[in-house]
Amino acid sequence: MRADRRALALLALVAVVAAAVALAAWRTEHGARARDASRIAALEAEAVALRERVAEEASARAALMLETQQLRAALEQASPDAGSTSGRAEPAEGSGPASPEDAALSAEPAPSAPGEAGLVGPASFDPAPLLAAGFRPDQVERFRERLDEIELARLYLRDRATREGWLETPRYREESRALGQEFRGLRDEFDEDFYDWALFSTGHPNRVAVTEVLSGSAAQSAGLQPGDLIVRYDGRLVLSASELREATLAGRVGELVAVEVQRAEDPAPLRVFVPRGPLGVRMTPTRETPPPAG
Repeated sequence: MRADRRALALLALVAVVAAAVALAAWRTEHGARARDASRIAALEAEAVALRERVAEEASARAALMLETQQLRAALEQASPDAGSTSGRAEPAEGSGPASPEDAALSAEPAPSAPGEAGLVGPASFDPAPLLAAGFRPDQVERFRERLDEIELARLYLRDRATREGWLETPRYREESRALGQEFRGLRDEFDEDFYDWALFSTGHPNRVAVTEVLSGSAAQSAGLQPGDLIVRYDGRLVLSASELREATLAGRVGELVAVEVQRAEDPAPLRVFVPRGPLGVRMTPTRETPPPAG
């Protein structure tokens, strides 16, 4: 009898110990799940806050870009010097709002807003017109990815400079210029027909129009008129005034180069020759439908 009682007591003890172990395991698992749920909720909250912050940053940058464009336009109209240059990247010849591309090379970072010739951010990027124009889907997607990379780099640069206290300093301007150069490199990374359509499809100017021809200038001698679109200079597609300025500074000064001009009443482009150097015109950015791909 005693042996039976001892066996029963031992079995009861084993059952109690097993129950205690099972209860401890359940509590441990339940606690881990609770902690995981808490961490997931915290991460989701951080993601929402980050998205809101990015949206606010994009809105503020767009407002800043609009104000910068208006100020630059006013300054250009107040200064009649069509060939002057300075330490900042200004339109080559003429007045009009500066491009995001030019702004990226100046004292301020380029916000995500339309401008003279540039795609600074992917917010307004719509692949449909590019696909309809005949470009490959993989090429369009790769362009979108590159835009995202550059825009994110801009956001992180401004965030880091603000946190560390070197916003609006030479260091910040230099790093912003480097991002501007990376953006400008997209033209060479993708063919010019694609880049031309990318500008047009997002509502950005992709041509420059002559608004005034200076007396005694090379442009006047070549017969250029207000309203003409300067399409190519020395064989290279002209998408912005800054590109035209760079083209006039390349090569040997005075050498004859071909300029392709589109006049409203003429279906075919007009080809003239001018000496390399300032054309002597004022221009404004404009938007024109590019020719079909290929």
